[in-house]
Amino acid sequence: PRIFKTHAYYNECKFLSEEKNCKIILVYRDPKDVVCSLFDNANKKLDLQRGEDELQNVARQFFEGRNVSRSEGGPADWLDLNEGYMRNPSNYNILYVKYEDLKAKTGETISRINEFLGYPALSKEEEVELVEATSFDKMKLTHSQLEGSDVAKTGKHKGRLSAENIAGLNQRIMELMRKVDDSHLDLSSYVDQ
Repeated sequence: PRIFKTHAYYNECKFLSEEKNCKIILVYRDPKDVVCSLFDNANKKLDLQRGEDELQNVARQFFEGRNVSRSEGGPADWLDLNEGYMRNPSNYNILYVKYEDLKAKTGETISRINEFLGYPALSKEEEVELVEATSFDKMKLTHSQLEGSDVAKTGKHKGRLSAENIAGLNQRIMELMRKVDDSHLDLSSYVDQ
């Protein structure tokens, strides 16, 4: 078995069709939190001192589909990146995992992933052990670049993004919902009321 972690677009993964038992786990996240994390990570990684005003510009570019270049480590367009996997025209074997569920229901989500991969069911003790071993606090012990980071927080856009940018990103989410079957994705939970 091989494991690939990628930000590749769906159409760039044609090699997967040659793999007989290939399984894909798509972890997706509220794009409003994604833009805040991208902004914060770029500031930290590149030692930039960009302020919250610049975050509003980055968010606007993000929902317009022209924010982060592939060379900067991210997709050019969140909608395009996720749409291919969510439509899944090649019928790949995909497990869809909401990042927010991974955070809020870690044990349950780990069990779903375990089952999808074809492993025997986890005991409650094994599930608890895996939750602890994969926690953000545990990762910070072995990855010094995560120290002082809040990248794992959900809802980090609240109080940071302008009403205009939230509305723009909500429009992008609704655009994606019109293009894909949302029944198993629950994208509507990302639309701020």
